Amino acid sequence: MIDVDKAISSVVKTGKVVFGANSAVKNAQTGKAKLIVIAANCPAKVRGDIEYYSKLSELKVLVYNGTSIDLGMVCGKPFMVSALSIKETGDSDILKVVEKPSLEEDGEESLFGLEGFVEEVEDIASEEELSEETDAVEEEFEEEEMDG
Repeated sequence: MIDVDKAISSVVKTGKVVFGANSAVKNAQTGKAKLIVIAANCPAKVRGDIEYYSKLSELKVLVYNGTSIDLGMVCGKPFMVSALSIKETGDSDILKVVEKPSLEEDGEESLFGLEGFVEEVEDIASEEELSEETDAVEEEFEEEEMDG
């Protein structure tokens, strides 16, 4: 098993890396990176953009199992790193980390998390039920205003 922290640290020291979410999105759009690493707490919109464009560019994405603070520390930087683009791996073997079978082949949730989203949508109440709840809350609020 490859230690992801050591692999990231090694690629930062010996390879070519560009830090930043905006750069990661641009590299995902153009396909000018070998791998993009994003922190687990990367903002949802940025993460979605990176994953979407990476899929189109057939770029690999590694979701780091830690916060942007943790990722910054692993990179040896005194700031948060929400995303980084790896252009050259140097002495690191980080690409072996993402060569394992894709999540979809394992039957797990995809990077986009659409399976969970579909389940959430199915759980949402019907429009009538929502309307009834809204009416009940409005009535309760009006009663409180009259009492107060």
